[in-house]
Amino acid sequence: MRAVRARCTAALTVSGLVLALLATGCGAGRPTVIVVEADGPVAEVPASADGPARKGQPLSPQKGSPQEAPERLLVAQGDLLDHKVTVEVHDSAAAGADRPECRELARAVSGFLPQGRAGWARASVVAVASALPDDASEQQKRAAALDAASSTVTVVTLASYPGDAAHGHFVEVQTAGRACEGGYAATENGETVTVTRIVPHAAYGGDEALAYTVEAERDGEPYETELMVVRKGGTLVNFHASRLSGEARLAAPAIEAQVRKLG
Repeated sequence: MRAVRARCTAALTVSGLVLALLATGCGAGRPTVIVVEADGPVAEVPASADGPARKGQPLSPQKGSPQEAPERLLVAQGDLLDHKVTVEVHDSAAAGADRPECRELARAVSGFLPQGRAGWARASVVAVASALPDDASEQQKRAAALDAASSTVTVVTLASYPGDAAHGHFVEVQTAGRACEGGYAATENGETVTVTRIVPHAAYGGDEALAYTVEAERDGEPYETELMVVRKGGTLVNFHASRLSGEARLAAPAIEAQVRKLG
């Protein structure tokens, strides 16, 4: 599978928490994801030759179903090598667009997943740099610190939906992508960027998947980012990459680990 790539000179979607992560290099560890949903629904098991009907037995949730808690579906520290996985507790703002038909795409590009969710979780994934030798020079240490401060962050947002809502939301993003290939103006947190072109490319995983390269300009500076959305059953996963400067690449190991975890 080809690596999913994104370049972004000034990423609109970098959250304050991610910036803090980049600046401080806070420690790794399995993320503690907020669990919105607790136990699944109660099923009644019909009477059998072994005895009367039993009540109060939880249904066994299926992969990607709203009954499965998001923390069990979200990529975690133990799923990846040479990457640091950190929980995020803040959702993206719901971005706006000057063309109504582009709204759901603009929101997806910002890492936002639609409301009506039965559960929600998010984690950021950053590659861990190789350790410096004991005799590293001060110049090498400064270069490593600067590189760490501008590392690419792959943000993985996962949400579960009841019924056919996940498929409906997927189709909304797909339809917007087709309608808005010529671009639009997006606004998030009072900041506006001009999207000049939407280019579809190969995606994989789940029951449905899509990916777009988003070419844009902000303050006269061009940049590119990429969006990948995967649906598995009643679960949607949004992937996007952010970097303070230079080229941003979605971490292919994070995508592959997340896709495997969805089943």
